[in-house]
Amino acid sequence: MSYLNNRNKAIQQYEGAYHLLNVTFPLIKDPKLLMGIINNIYSSLKYGVEAILCYERQLRLISDYTDDFQSKFNLFRYKSVKRNKIPSEIINLFIDLKELINLHKISPIEFQRGNRYVIATKDYQLKVLSIKEIKMYLELNKQFLNIIDNILKIK
Repeated sequence: MSYLNNRNKAIQQYEGAYHLLNVTFPLIKDPKLLMGIINNIYSSLKYGVEAILCYERQLRLISDYTDDFQSKFNLFRYKSVKRNKIPSEIINLFIDLKELINLHKISPIEFQRGNRYVIATKDYQLKVLSIKEIKMYLELNKQFLNIIDNILKIK
């Protein structure tokens, strides 16, 4: 897939998350939507990473890479981040979202408390998702999309 297709998919996922957070969530007020927003943000970041890697591969800045995402992410983390001066907050966001999605998959208990969504582990350690936190994630995602456009030289 070309880097422009990946970029467009990243933007589409971002816009989906933005719409869910700012239009759908205020109407429905169901905190379960917050995990859908998290998944969209994660997908947007993932497509963004793939867009940068495809672009750098086309320029022959990086060698061939395998198709599994963990190796792509490691290549991005150790080569592309330094070259393109991508802030570490983006990498930390990516890791945090991946852990959150995995926690959600294995979590035996999830519930809502007010406007927050609480995920509990087997030993009842709690992870709380709030609107404020997700808005911060969305803002970091937007920054990453702007960085992608600068790297790909798209106005």
